[in-house]
Amino acid sequence: MCAFLCRLPLVAVVVCSMGCMVPPASAAPATQPTIEQKTKALAEQWKGKFAEEKFNVLVAPPFVLAGNGTPQQLAGYRDNTVLASARALGAQYFKTPLDEPVLILLFETEEPYKRLAKKWFDDDDVPHYGFYSHSNHAMLMNVGTGTGTLVHELTHALIAPDFPSVPDWFNEGLASLYEQSQFGPQAKNIKGLPNWRLPALQKAIKEGTLRTLPEMIADEDFRNDERVGINYAQARYLMFYLQEKNLLQKFYSDFRAAAKDDPSGLKTLKKLVAPQSIEAFEKDWRAWVMTLRFGR
Repeated sequence: MCAFLCRLPLVAVVVCSMGCMVPPASAAPATQPTIEQKTKALAEQWKGKFAEEKFNVLVAPPFVLAGNGTPQQLAGYRDNTVLASARALGAQYFKTPLDEPVLILLFETEEPYKRLAKKWFDDDDVPHYGFYSHSNHAMLMNVGTGTGTLVHELTHALIAPDFPSVPDWFNEGLASLYEQSQFGPQAKNIKGLPNWRLPALQKAIKEGTLRTLPEMIADEDFRNDERVGINYAQARYLMFYLQEKNLLQKFYSDFRAAAKDDPSGLKTLKKLVAPQSIEAFEKDWRAWVMTLRFGR
């Protein structure tokens, strides 16, 4: 008997008040840091770089904003663009909140934008207006060109955790929709407006060079350099049309739900516009695009 018992593993036990033996309580799971804690940690991580550039900094979870503008300018970007847009877009589309903080670097001129994109992110070929680095959870903006791109890139940041498999055409179409936009009452919603991408799209329609919507949606190389501009315009104004038909929010939620079986979104779009065929829908969409006007 002793030889057998001696081979049993030693287990800690607790003796209860009535003499019975009970196993110890399992260790409590480690507490995960909150998004507020993560945001403060991100600001602390970048503190030295910001000080070196004499940047002003604002922490507004889940965002860290920093830039070479005045404190008043930075607060304006925070309140009137970043937080207002995040609230409106979240209410309209996104169920899953950000679980990682986003660093937003705002440059008033082109020189520091390009210099620090290279120095801090090893990127020496940046877009003119700004960009979002998904891997770094960071947005870099030349806000001297306006804040439209700030909302565009913010949309990318917000959609990432909510719709991880979103295809490029929809991701860029939705983000581009808000390059030119306005808030509704109390900034409870945000609405896209005609913008500078319109003339090129109308020209392509008029000349018969525009691909069909199914071809654009099925394209796995949406960001192809040769046609990237017209692709963005076509996707944007499809989003705009759905917005005007009060179908955009439903399309987003239906597409997100069906993405496993419909990764491109074409089946979901066809179902959305039924009983109208996709060909008839596109004919109406093209005619509508040609009625739009954009004045700089």
